[in-house]
Amino acid sequence: MRMNRFVFSVLPKMVCAVACASALLLSACEKKVEENVDYTLMCYNDMWPMDDLRIDESPNDDIKALEKKVELRYPIMLGDTLDVTILEFKSDVYALDYYMNSGRFQGIVPILRGSFLEQSIRSGARIFIFKHDSFRRYERSDLENYVRQFPNARHGGFPQEFLSLPFEHRESGHTSIQTKYFIGVKAYFPVLAQSYRNSDLQWNVARSWDLVDENDFIAWGRQLNIVQPRGIYRETSTLYFNAGEGVNGMATRLPGGRVVAVWGYLDWTDLERKFFTASDRVYGARY
Repeated sequence: MRMNRFVFSVLPKMVCAVACASALLLSACEKKVEENVDYTLMCYNDMWPMDDLRIDESPNDDIKALEKKVELRYPIMLGDTLDVTILEFKSDVYALDYYMNSGRFQGIVPILRGSFLEQSIRSGARIFIFKHDSFRRYERSDLENYVRQFPNARHGGFPQEFLSLPFEHRESGHTSIQTKYFIGVKAYFPVLAQSYRNSDLQWNVARSWDLVDENDFIAWGRQLNIVQPRGIYRETSTLYFNAGEGVNGMATRLPGGRVVAVWGYLDWTDLERKFFTASDRVYGARY
């Protein structure tokens, strides 16, 4: 194949904000954590977090691949506290999936929830949720500077893995992450998918986020409606399936372990050409 509240008990914590003459405290606030995160050192505008730090390493939230939930609070001024919730996922793809598909976030647009405003930033495998008084303006740059203290900080946008998918004829706004279902059946591995359109032709291309175990690929493929293609040579390493009325599809696990799939309202000959193009790009990608 071609391949708030402000509480006076926390006033000592504000030494970081008001006693910057102390070089020791200041250096702690500016320190970039390289590996393990010590949340007690994560300052917001030179303010230490309050004592009521909560870390849940077994969150009960019904969120796929959520590994940790952290809650911090910062005393901004009398009567106003900045609450920060950090959702830490197994990997970038699960954080991006939840950020895109949960309906909870609106990018850089603040969301009014009761008397509070909520802002969010996704950075790598973490999602930061900032909740604050609706009458107080928080500069986005300050929130972003806070996020940059954390290791592997990467703001916004799609992961570089999307760059391995074909560029031509992409449909704007039709990019997705699929972690629970893939082409209508249970997903055994997360995938990145992009829709395409050229005149009256419409199709989709997807690739696995990472390398996929052969048994997981087989388990996923067994759920598909396997068919015999017409007009093309059938490869033993490729699955040929029907994904709906008039929707033909092809999928394979490439040498090395990446999975690629193409499906759409195409005849088998046209579908095969697009499948070869997508497979070559994904196979040759460095990520």
